[in-house]
Amino acid sequence: MKTKAHTSSVFQEISRRTLLRGAGAVVAGSALTGLSSPAIAQSRTIKIGLVMPQTGPLAFFSEHVEFVFGQLERAFGGTIDVDGRQIAYEIITRDSQSNPNRASEVASELILNDGVDMMLAAATPETTVPVSDVCELNGIPCLTNDTPIEPYFEARGGDPKKGFDWTNHYFFTGSDAGGSILNMFQQIESNKNVGVLWANDGDGITYSKIQPPILNELGFSVTDPGRFDMPLSSYAAIVRKFREAEAELVWGVIPPPDFTTFWNEAAQQRYQPKFVYCGKTNEFPAALEPFGERAYNMTTEIWWAPQYPYSSTLTGQTSAELAAEYETESGRQWSMPLGFRHSIFEVAFDALKRTENLDDPASIQAAISTTDMVTVCGPVNFSTGPLPNTSATPLAGGQWVPGDKYLLDLVITENAFAPDVDVQAQTQPMKYT
Repeated sequence: MKTKAHTSSVFQEISRRTLLRGAGAVVAGSALTGLSSPAIAQSRTIKIGLVMPQTGPLAFFSEHVEFVFGQLERAFGGTIDVDGRQIAYEIITRDSQSNPNRASEVASELILNDGVDMMLAAATPETTVPVSDVCELNGIPCLTNDTPIEPYFEARGGDPKKGFDWTNHYFFTGSDAGGSILNMFQQIESNKNVGVLWANDGDGITYSKIQPPILNELGFSVTDPGRFDMPLSSYAAIVRKFREAEAELVWGVIPPPDFTTFWNEAAQQRYQPKFVYCGKTNEFPAALEPFGERAYNMTTEIWWAPQYPYSSTLTGQTSAELAAEYETESGRQWSMPLGFRHSIFEVAFDALKRTENLDDPASIQAAISTTDMVTVCGPVNFSTGPLPNTSATPLAGGQWVPGDKYLLDLVITENAFAPDVDVQAQTQPMKYT
C-alpha cells in the first residue's frame, strides 16, 4: 500500500503557530494471554493484534516489546480484572518488516484470519498509516503511537473537520518537534544555514512542505537536496552540497542504516556541522554508539526519558524505575520507544476495562475515543488533540553527552513543549578531533 501525500493549510497553520512559539526482539506470531470488559465477552478470549517493525531498518523501534510482554504477564498473569471477574486476553504480534505494504498485509490477516477485537501498531508512518487504513476500512478499533501527528494524519488524507471513525493516535506533533529543534538551534552560535535530509516518505514529504517557510520566516536558510528514496547507497553528493553551502546545522529524518552512511561519508569529506539532529536515529543510543566520540553532542527530540515525571497505570513504576528495570532485565540501555511500547497497553487496557460490550467493535472504539488518563509518557486524551482522533504528548529536546555506565547519556536542554520536565543543561555544539 502506498501512502498518500497530502498537505493542507490547516497543517501549515498548526505548524507555523507552534514553531513560532517554540522558537523563543519479538517473534512474529507470538502471543500472550490476558484482558476484557463487562458481560458478554466473559466466556471468550479478547484478541489484540500488534503490528511492529521487528526486522528491517526500523527494528530498533521494537526492541522493547518482549520486555513489556513480560511486564504484562507478571502484572496480570494472563487475565485482567474487570468488575471482579478475570477475563482472558491474547496479544498476537506480526512483523511489518519495516515495509508499509507488509504492514497492510499482516493487519488484514490479523483481522480476517485471527479475528482480532482491537488493533495496536507503532513506529513511524510506514507502520501506523497502512495499519490504520486497513482498520478504518474493516471497522476495527485501532490504537497507534510513535508517529508525529501531522505526518500520520496527512498521509491518510484525513479531513481536519471530521477525522476518522475507527482509528486513534497519540504522540508528539511535528510542529512541536520543529519548535524543539529550533529552540536548540538558537542555543548555539551558527550561520543559521540548515542542511535537510528529508526522504521521499511520509515524514520527509510532510516536513519538506511545512518547515521551510517557517525556517525562512525565522531567518534560517535551507539547503535542500530534494526528496530521495531509501535505502540510498551513498550520501556523498548530499554531503558535498551541504559542505559547499556551509550548512552548519543538519536536520534529518532517516533510519539508522541511512544515517550511518551519511555520517561516515561526512567524516570522509571533513564535513563538520555544529548541530546534528536526525529523527528515527538519534533517539537510539545503540544506533549512535558505533560512532564513538563522533556521537557526542548529537541532538534529539525527547518523547520520553527516565527524567519524565510520570508513572505507569499498569505497574505503578515511575519513568526512572521503568527504564532501570529494562536495563537490568535486558542488559541494554533504555531508549525512548520503551515508554510508548509500555503506554500503548496502558491506554488499551484502560479502554477495554471501560468498554460496555466487548463483542461490539463500536463499543470498544467509543471507549478508546473517550480516553482521559495520564500514562508513563504523559496525558492522553483524544478529545484534546490538534486534529480529530489524536492526542499530543509532551516533547522535550536534548543531546547525548559522555556517559558513566554507558557510552552516552541523554541530557535535557529544552522543555518548551514539556514544561513538567526539568531542563538540565544548555545545548552545546558538536566537537571534532
